[in-house]
Amino acid sequence: LDAGILASTGQEGFREKLTVAHHRHLETINQLMPAGQQDALKKLVNAAFSELQELCHGMYMLGEITPRSKDRLSHYGEWLSSQIITAAAQVSGLPATWLDSRDLIQTNSNYTYAEVNFSSTNQRIQQAIAATTNFPVIAPGFIARDAHGITTTLGRGGSDYTAAIFAAALDARVLEIWTDVSGMMTADPRVTSNAKIIPAISYQEAMELSHFGAKVIYPPTIVPVMHKRIPVWIKNTFAPADHGTVIL
Repeated sequence: LDAGILASTGQEGFREKLTVAHHRHLETINQLMPAGQQDALKKLVNAAFSELQELCHGMYMLGEITPRSKDRLSHYGEWLSSQIITAAAQVSGLPATWLDSRDLIQTNSNYTYAEVNFSSTNQRIQQAIAATTNFPVIAPGFIARDAHGITTTLGRGGSDYTAAIFAAALDARVLEIWTDVSGMMTADPRVTSNAKIIPAISYQEAMELSHFGAKVIYPPTIVPVMHKRIPVWIKNTFAPADHGTVIL
């Protein structure tokens, strides 16, 4: 997105931004994959960044960035990283399957904050999982498609929302959101020193906290699982033994 904004304002620095991101993806592949099994992934990444250069060059020439082009630009992050993680899982002996969320989650054309067509989406997810033999399934969050096949995104924080959409469609036993804090807190710890983790909270209270600025969970995430009464655990990736917060 930084590259797109630079390009749309006529700044050549967009090329350097993309180069840095490109190298970061290639270095991640070097770290995660054996040398003899990197070629297919690197080809995928190279092709994606070639498309990104063309996309940003178009913005540079036009001098604008539209909501639709923002979605096209920003989808590459989750789309690429989820495929790299899937390949790494497979190499480590985990028989993972990658599914493209854009084939499963259908939305309207409200780019950058698309609304989900749940009847179509639920059916697609259920059919895709029923046809899958190798688990776990890994899918990119945040991204979807509209009825015309054009890439859309679900808004900032949309990866959690994607997880909730899958959980609700599949009547999951529980939805886990792994983040960088140990749950929802009684106050903003940057403002008050005696903020404490809330061990359990209702769906309604969690939504209220989210709407009033708690960034631990994206507000739309709660809606699909609340209708199915599926508990949501917020857990800390860096402190997995911590209790976290359960929303129920």
